[in-house]
Amino acid sequence: MAEREYPFVIGTAGHIDHGKTAVVKALSGVDCDRLAEEKKRGMTIELGFAPLDLPSGRTISIIDVPGHEKFIRQMVAGAAGIDAVMLVVAADDGVMPQTKEHLEILTLLGIKNGITVINKIDLVDEEMLELAKDDIYSLTAGTFLEGKPMIPVSALRGDGIAELLTEIEKMVLSTKQKERNGAFFMPIDRAFHISGFGTVLTGTAIKGSVSEGDEVEIMPARILSRVRSVQVHGENVTTAYAGQRVAVNVSGTSLDEVGRGDVLAAPDMFPATGCIDVTVRVPASFTDPVEHWQRLRLHVGTSDTVARLSLLDRERILPGESAQAQLLPEEEITVNSGARFILRTYSPLRTIAGGTVLLPLGERPKSKSSKESLISFLNEISSADSDRDRFAALIDYKGILSSGEALMLLGVEKNALESAVSSLDAKGRIYVIKTGDTFYVSSGRVSRFKDLLMSELRKFHSEHPERRGMEADEAGKCLSVGDPRFLKELLKIFIRDKWLVLDGDRYRLSDFEPFDEARFFSGVSRLREFVLSAGYSTPSIEESRAALGISDREMSRIITYLKEKKDLALIGDGYLLLSDIEEDLRKKLAGIEGEITLAGIRDLTGSSRKYILPILEYFDSKGITRRVGDKRLLLKK
Repeated sequence: MAEREYPFVIGTAGHIDHGKTAVVKALSGVDCDRLAEEKKRGMTIELGFAPLDLPSGRTISIIDVPGHEKFIRQMVAGAAGIDAVMLVVAADDGVMPQTKEHLEILTLLGIKNGITVINKIDLVDEEMLELAKDDIYSLTAGTFLEGKPMIPVSALRGDGIAELLTEIEKMVLSTKQKERNGAFFMPIDRAFHISGFGTVLTGTAIKGSVSEGDEVEIMPARILSRVRSVQVHGENVTTAYAGQRVAVNVSGTSLDEVGRGDVLAAPDMFPATGCIDVTVRVPASFTDPVEHWQRLRLHVGTSDTVARLSLLDRERILPGESAQAQLLPEEEITVNSGARFILRTYSPLRTIAGGTVLLPLGERPKSKSSKESLISFLNEISSADSDRDRFAALIDYKGILSSGEALMLLGVEKNALESAVSSLDAKGRIYVIKTGDTFYVSSGRVSRFKDLLMSELRKFHSEHPERRGMEADEAGKCLSVGDPRFLKELLKIFIRDKWLVLDGDRYRLSDFEPFDEARFFSGVSRLREFVLSAGYSTPSIEESRAALGISDREMSRIITYLKEKKDLALIGDGYLLLSDIEEDLRKKLAGIEGEITLAGIRDLTGSSRKYILPILEYFDSKGITRRVGDKRLLLKK
């Protein structure tokens, strides 16, 4: 039988006593009213499950859920993980209040496929049947059931059951199967003990697969266990997949440790959370707005808990509107990204909104800017169409993520994450840093690290020109990075970008040269000697630098130092005039009897017009001489 199992779950919905359980029995031969109280009261209280054999030989799962208002919790639990719905309406009653609420809940839960079944046609005439059909057309207009098959049946007599089976198979084969990839995730809807076997947990597998011998984790209690055996519809199988109704026998777990609302999942993949990032929608057909900080009942997966709704950019959500928000459960729960949920008023119980989990492990914003950043991120991730886009939005928001954090928050398999990483890495959107773990860093965060370190290094070099650069732990403090291995790999990125240099064991900016006092004053002496030896043939900066083998930066430092000491002046087009040469020329000018001319000074110094003219123009600017025509007057003696 296991080979014929097809991963598809169809659930019933509809008003109490409209015959959902009878239709399931007529289709499958299984009576889902398994509890004595259900038999006594004539209505379904708990979820019922049955295998459904299709005409082709395939076997799918069918879930019979309660219709009574008091059992909406079980109805929502049953809807978690279903692929399609069979909305049952009694021909003699027509559409009733719970029919409408069930359809609203199914719509909020994102169900897209379904069939409407008009039961009890044996109790009405043709005219009453047409009225029931009209009633249903009005109900389903504008919903996912509009235009879908509507099959009249009599569960009691069997009328229309074969046609219903045929329509169900058409729907099954035309529906895309759930992805088998991803880490295993199964909300638990039943837990019971079997003597000699131990604890058995059942549910609809939402993601991934589970096999005999697998290690699993019961969340949110974080109980590690191991799979002893797996069944699908009472038949032992080696592996069960997403989309199937699964029973898992786990070892080392007592029944009092687990129950409905818990999750059976792959270890370390799905967190226990007290803050969930979500999108919330209030259907236009609803009458009441949802208020900020309203205390509500949260139904997600098979869990039912009380939570506060924190709206991020408004005080209320009006009917017909949606908004990004956070849900704060009063006790930790475990949910998966993309899960749909229902919100009901705490008292009286009434469905008022629904939505989608965007990120299972949220963080409360602590400032206006962090709230704006969160809203922007939620808007982006809510419109993401792929794991790559979701990961891109997540890493841009978080800045840095370990591979474990990324897998947990996205709920994807390692292969899917690596594919997304490879794509973004190739485009320069992220950096991959491998230490003992693997970290993903957004390009934006790396740029902020760069700007911060560059600014701190410039300040450091200014205050400590004598040091070759920062030590690694000093750089780590600047960047608030405590992991030395992560820091080392981050600094390697900056070195590859050629703005950072590792000089021995110190990090410095590429354009910085540390101040070496002995070398500096040696350079000062060498420059003075070189310029002095040139006499009145004053060398240029570039000629001096090239002759002495001094770097541009060091040359600039030496010239600045000599200028501040009034020992050097820059004249003409960058010629170097030492104070010794300047003083010598003053004395020579003072000893001239008669006119001072350019030619006379040239002959007196044994130099040339090229060098003497800039010196005389410099003297003019200082008020030592004054030019009158082709001659000069000495003003200071």
